[in-house]
Amino acid sequence: MIKKWNLLCIKKKDNLDLGHLLLYNPYKNIINNLIELAIDIEKISFDPVSKIFDGLESVPEEIKEYYESLIGITSYYQASKGGRGKYIEKKLSSIFDYCSLEIKLSELPKWLSNPILYRKRGIFTIDGLTSDEKIELRNIEYDWLIDFDETIDLGSYFKDKNKVVFIELKNRIDSGGTAARREVWTKKFKNIISILLDKKVYRNKNRYLSLIELLEEFNINKLHLYLGILFNINGFQATLEDDRKYGFYSSNIEGLKDLEKFLQTNGVNIQKNIGDLIIDFKIKNLEVEIGTCYGDDIPKNLFEKDYSVNDLLILKYDDIWLTLLTVIEERTFLLKFKENFTIIFLDLLKRDRNIRDYYNEFISSEGNEEILKNLVGYLMKNYSDKFKDKYIPKGIEMDEYLSNIIQIISLRDS
Repeated sequence: MIKKWNLLCIKKKDNLDLGHLLLYNPYKNIINNLIELAIDIEKISFDPVSKIFDGLESVPEEIKEYYESLIGITSYYQASKGGRGKYIEKKLSSIFDYCSLEIKLSELPKWLSNPILYRKRGIFTIDGLTSDEKIELRNIEYDWLIDFDETIDLGSYFKDKNKVVFIELKNRIDSGGTAARREVWTKKFKNIISILLDKKVYRNKNRYLSLIELLEEFNINKLHLYLGILFNINGFQATLEDDRKYGFYSSNIEGLKDLEKFLQTNGVNIQKNIGDLIIDFKIKNLEVEIGTCYGDDIPKNLFEKDYSVNDLLILKYDDIWLTLLTVIEERTFLLKFKENFTIIFLDLLKRDRNIRDYYNEFISSEGNEEILKNLVGYLMKNYSDKFKDKYIPKGIEMDEYLSNIIQIISLRDS
């Protein structure tokens, strides 16, 4: 039975929003390379040591090609990190023009002066900027005067509310361990507070400014600093109760108490303790709130709008798993028979205009199921002798497997 899968890379790129493009571009690259592994036997080779270590010399003959395909393709996939780094931070940043990722305190004047360009650099890296944009980011009038710096995962600048919100992000309640959770409070947050207290950390020509004085220059009188925890161990939005049961909640308590003691030692009075994990205080004219937020409270603090983190971050597409599992089978047949459905289809695509017409229509429609059925029907009617049963994995019908092959190749060609 033919099934039309939910595929991202067959969609028209120009119609995708930034959040989807963050997946689209790396998906395309991975899929293109995986298809090459299905049609070129020389793309993967094993040295003698690898063959011995991975068991390729001892695996039973009846599964040798499948095992070699499995090892080769999964090794390639695990080594292909492009697009995965900072995906969550980039996805969140893409939602709000004034939300940026990886904000360094030394670059705060740069971010506050041009938050949209700073955001663009964070999402697309420096390579995604024009020459003029690179020059604009390089030309900053403020010097950084101290030896250490701090980088915050995400920050939003609410110019109309004179407020900046910073969030240090953890993906799950069990991310990093107790030491890593505690270090956010005892090192990163404490360093930021120590800079806030009195240090002159910026120089603009002959003027020396503290962090508070810099914020005042941009009319900012509210700073919120949070540790944000997105998901529980089951992949749903995290809650404080989840953290108590399965996470490192105790590290939050210890870290916050350490920070409270540090503030009190430096003469700062905590004005309000909201529950267990949020404190408010004031340094000069700057109102500061520090605490922990969970799940849906992260976008609420970052964007001041109600969003579900599951809806924002979990985009459920079939491109990667479908391509990966199918290419493992296709390379198995390539190793065993020097041919497979992928090679046959690509060859027929060159030889038969009707196939090209169906195929082009399928891509142009962004994967219409009826057009896919018509193309598979045409292939099975006119070329059934080429699509041999020995090229089909066990447990799947020919029309379904052929439709999967067509959909995967269309991801490359669309």
